[in-house]
Amino acid sequence: SGQYASVSGGQFNTASGDTASVSGGISNTASGQYASVSGGQGNTASGDRSSVSGGYSSTASGSEASVSGGYFNTASGSVTSVSGGQSLTQNKNYGWTGGTFHTL
Repeated sequence: SGQYASVSGGQFNTASGDTASVSGGISNTASGQYASVSGGQGNTASGDRSSVSGGYSSTASGSEASVSGGYFNTASGSVTSVSGGQSLTQNKNYGWTGGTFHTL
């Protein structure tokens, strides 16, 4: 576990980044500094200050990136957001994607 990291609940969750947190769910990982995963299953927040709020098998790997939910979504650019949907990728800095089933 990272310094000041926390796992509040769920099963098989890991908070390895400094001040990272996982609130619940199953098999979630918060490895970036100040990263957080709120719930869901198989989600990863690896970018610094990144977050995944829920859903399934989604990744926020960019700095300050976020995924709000859905399935198999990826926010890999800096300060990017994926709001939901399935199999969406946002890799442009300051980009946003949501509610569709393709890559913008």
